Amino acid sequence: MGLASEEVVLHAAGRCEDGYGGWATVLTYGSHQRELSGSGTGVTSHRMALAAVVEGLTALTRPSRVRICVADETLHEKRAQRRPPDEPDLWERLRPLLARHQVEWEEPDEWADEYDEEDADDEWADEVPCDLAAELAYHQHRGEVVRAGAQGDEATLAVALSRFLAERWDDMHAFEDADAVVSTLRFSIGWYGGTPLAEMAPAEVVDELGPFFSSTLPHKQHASPDELRAAKLVVTDLLNWLVANGHVDADAARRRLEDIDITVDERASLKAFVDAFVHDDLVPWPDRSRIEDSVDRQYLTIAEVTARSLIFRDYDRGYDDEEDCPAVGPVPVRPEIAARARTGWRILLSAVKVRGQWRLVEVVSGDP
Repeated sequence: MGLASEEVVLHAAGRCEDGYGGWATVLTYGSHQRELSGSGTGVTSHRMALAAVVEGLTALTRPSRVRICVADETLHEKRAQRRPPDEPDLWERLRPLLARHQVEWEEPDEWADEYDEEDADDEWADEVPCDLAAELAYHQHRGEVVRAGAQGDEATLAVALSRFLAERWDDMHAFEDADAVVSTLRFSIGWYGGTPLAEMAPAEVVDELGPFFSSTLPHKQHASPDELRAAKLVVTDLLNWLVANGHVDADAARRRLEDIDITVDERASLKAFVDAFVHDDLVPWPDRSRIEDSVDRQYLTIAEVTARSLIFRDYDRGYDDEEDCPAVGPVPVRPEIAARARTGWRILLSAVKVRGQWRLVEVVSGDP
């Protein structure tokens, strides 16, 4: 059988972290692209890179001209010096593949980016398989850590969270989403509570989810609306799992989920309002001699909203009469921002009054 008419470019990469490895290959043939990946334990980055090359060549269905781009110094040294291979099983698979295909080897500084023509000078053209290989290696590592934490019969929150994650490890993306949220939840419990997770009952997580959504995610993690909603999905899955495994009362979980729905909707709307302010909506601090009044990084409450302006008041000072409460505004804003605003929100902001007109200097965050 003759060689395929068009050259195949094979980008390969391997990564290893504490013995947990991942490999990835991207095959490019004309306008077609195919990704392959895998993982293993007790391995090295070199073995993973070699596995990526072997699996990539194995995937080709006919003899081809192949340009192999792999950033593995050991592999290139082995080829150049013809030294005995230190991975005999993989080299045994590689030899007939090299005989079947017409292969040209390239090192990182010899190839241009195959993925983005705008970055053609980027010598690390295997960025896609490198990233995927590193991700797989980390996934292997986290899986071992989580499975170790899931051992034991103790009915503690620490073990329950690890078991919840361990059951999701086979789906890498679902596991990563859940792992990120659970890691932040662990941080939140440690920050606001004084009891270690290993000493908490699983049911106690229900109370911890209040500050997690009302404070940790919006203030300490600066979560976007999409991140808040993604966290809600993971926590919903977690509570349902805890109920199914007899750790949490179903009614308690349902009530907490109802509260979370309200909190996330409110927080997402508030975050969208804050993020709607762009550079042109704000002014720099003017010369001190021009300032008639100002507030600097202070929480003020949205008291009035019109189609093109907002008025803020400092209700925290406890004035009996609202008219006596200091006001900042009217502050001109775009209609798109005014439409997102809600009275009662407390906004952390800086503002300045010049020539009788209040303007916003910065809008930092807020609380419902």
